[in-house]
Amino acid sequence: MDESANGFFKLALEKIKNGDYEEAIAICDKAITKNYHVYSITNTNSFDISEWEFFDDISTCEKTLSKEKDCYKGYHALSLLFKIAGNTDRRKIFLQKAVDVNISINRIWRDFGETSFQMGNVSDALQKFQEAIALDQDDSISFEGVGLCYYYLDEPFKSLTPLKRALALDPVNHAIMNNLAFILSEIGDLDEAGELIKKAIKLHEKSNVYWDTYASILFLQDKHEESLEIFEKLLENNPKDWEISWDILTSIYNTLGLHVKAKIIEEKLHLK
Repeated sequence: MDESANGFFKLALEKIKNGDYEEAIAICDKAITKNYHVYSITNTNSFDISEWEFFDDISTCEKTLSKEKDCYKGYHALSLLFKIAGNTDRRKIFLQKAVDVNISINRIWRDFGETSFQMGNVSDALQKFQEAIALDQDDSISFEGVGLCYYYLDEPFKSLTPLKRALALDPVNHAIMNNLAFILSEIGDLDEAGELIKKAIKLHEKSNVYWDTYASILFLQDKHEESLEIFEKLLENNPKDWEISWDILTSIYNTLGLHVKAKIIEEKLHLK
């Protein structure tokens, strides 16, 4: 099997054309989770796919689906294809079609919530994650979604219970640990945040994001030299810009009297 993004996309599309909707969904899920140890709504997928190459095939599928008994599964599969392609607007269209046919599928509501979340419509995402949980009380990802929605709606304390519930349901999900640790550090519970992020790093020590969270927590604990040591090791990993808290690193440099290094970062951020 061709395990490139295009290979997954073509194979899933072929399965949809043949009416093998559940298999198409499984193929899409494999592509989406291929680069991650655990699933989280904060995962970012970056695939180089030109969906317009498949426009006619997708149109044919859509026309065929309108006549099928289990078409909601096909619409869900198409929504996942557009997740792979990075087309959130089209993903939302097919999720809406799936919901219009069948409102009782937890997974579709969860994916709908994730889509709204990624589009920045947090209130709508919250409602859809809650619909998903009403259908499945053991859906850890929807609980994560509810928690993150509350955080982005400026209610960080309300985010803690659903995030802790998500972690209880999936106790090795280090992405949820990181999200919870970050929010705990934001509200000042630095000891619990520190313990959580150390567990996350133990499970996935290659994550630049987790090391950044840990370094930021150490900074908030006034452990500036320990924080700087981690930041400088992190810089050796060539992190992407969003994987490192440049503002906190700048503050550490200034606090420790390393003003030239702080100035370099400030100029770098100013140019972006």
